[in-house]
Amino acid sequence: MAPGFDLLSEPIRTSLNELGLETPTDIQTEAFKPILEGRHVLLIAPTGTGKTEAAVLPILDMLIQLKQRKGISLLYITPLRALNRDMLRRLRFWADRLSIGLDVRHGDTPPSQRRRQSSHPPDILVTTPETLQAMLPSRAMRRHLESVRWVVVDEVHSLAESKRGAQLTVALERLREVTGHEFQRIGLSATIGSPEIVAGFLCGAGREAVTIQVETPKEYDYRVVWPSPGEEARRASEQLYTSPEAAARILFMKGLVDSHTSTLIFVNSRQHAEMLGLRFNMLDKRIGVHHGSLSREERQRVEDEFKGGSLKAIICTSTLELGIDVGTVDLVLQYLSPRQVISLIQRVGRSGHRIGRRSVGTVVCASTDDFVEALAGVMAAKGGFMEPVAPHENALDVLAHQCAGLAIDFGSVEKDFAFEVLRRSYSFRALPRED
Repeated sequence: MAPGFDLLSEPIRTSLNELGLETPTDIQTEAFKPILEGRHVLLIAPTGTGKTEAAVLPILDMLIQLKQRKGISLLYITPLRALNRDMLRRLRFWADRLSIGLDVRHGDTPPSQRRRQSSHPPDILVTTPETLQAMLPSRAMRRHLESVRWVVVDEVHSLAESKRGAQLTVALERLREVTGHEFQRIGLSATIGSPEIVAGFLCGAGREAVTIQVETPKEYDYRVVWPSPGEEARRASEQLYTSPEAAARILFMKGLVDSHTSTLIFVNSRQHAEMLGLRFNMLDKRIGVHHGSLSREERQRVEDEFKGGSLKAIICTSTLELGIDVGTVDLVLQYLSPRQVISLIQRVGRSGHRIGRRSVGTVVCASTDDFVEALAGVMAAKGGFMEPVAPHENALDVLAHQCAGLAIDFGSVEKDFAFEVLRRSYSFRALPRED
């Protein structure tokens, strides 16, 4: 067994052999030892490098060696329900081979499944930040959360700059009060502009994380285009009920979709997704739409049909920017400037989503400002620049919500105790007592 995998126990190694995995990736080689030592770890590596397994395999190794398993041992938190489903599928192999209980809980989870979890908790629960906060006041689920030993936060960079992330930092401290002990924290991210800030965000005040960053060589091919309308676009504009300029952009993207096997078309809003979906549907029924306002069943149908090949492209928002498995993607189109370098890198990286494959992406612009902004973003990405992460700090609306949550958790709460819990979180580490 290759160095790295030899740190894992025989049941894990046997399952790795079954998968045909003989050699760990660089991030796995670096991550296994500190995780097995119980240290907080932030893993940073490009997509398709095995980050998930780098975090999960050593945890599974420790989990199966517990003499007594009671309640939930591993809480796996992702920012999206679609990522929850994807992670459930990926972990199912290991759960079956190692006789580990596995389940998912989020906003779409039916009541019958929630009741089953309350009476028979899984060893591993995949969930979202919001559902964690909904579980904390629940008497039955709190009892099961007392056993948590490990918390993995996937795509942690996508939470760090939002108030969802600020809520999560306090929720983890509330969970710390439920467990009565420190649990190991592991964060996963493909792209981070400020590793030290995100490590602090993950661990909270007074805790240190090992940051492991592996730069696997990966080639990116960026293009920026601003299609101008010709006679074909002017004719198409009447069919599509839009301007010749918009028709030119749509026809340009349609041509690229036709010349490739599978394409993701990223947009910056749900309105753009629906608008483009309507126009593309007039030209080709094999292009789907995917965003957070659609039902779970519709999103799942689009993902499955794209993976199965019956859809050639998906018009999507950031719901598919993260690590959801939609199969092989050979081209990414970005409709209008993505506004952030980190989003450009993440989105284009969805094509060629494996080590050694080239990621190809084209930004389709609509104005001079849009074109210049997109060019600047591409130049920054090629130069290795990413925006620094700026988490919310001392947000009073989050503070009020979390104080109410603490009161519900414990029935009543002293001001000094609430202040202590809040100050342990990264987002409120500098909270003035008078607030």
